[in-house]
Amino acid sequence: MSGWKVNFNKSMLVGIHITDLWLNEAVTVLRFEVGKVPFLYLGLSIGGDLRRLLFCVPILNRIKNRLYSWNEACIALGLYFASLF
Repeated sequence: MSGWKVNFNKSMLVGIHITDLWLNEAVTVLRFEVGKVPFLYLGLSIGGDLRRLLFCVPILNRIKNRLYSWNEACIALGLYFASLF
């Protein structure tokens, strides 16, 4: 209804607790690629072991970089307003 279409080049089907036979049949019908766990979804790793530190490091680095860039923007804005007075 919305006119949106599935991008088959970016889409994949990941089977969790299903047989390989069913997964292969679904992939054939839907024309997706077969994905493996863990995979990235919106930049986050899905299906990894949350208890392992290596799983969380990329997420923490992204948050740290985002906060650092916001901090720089706030400092620059503060310097701009300070120069007006």
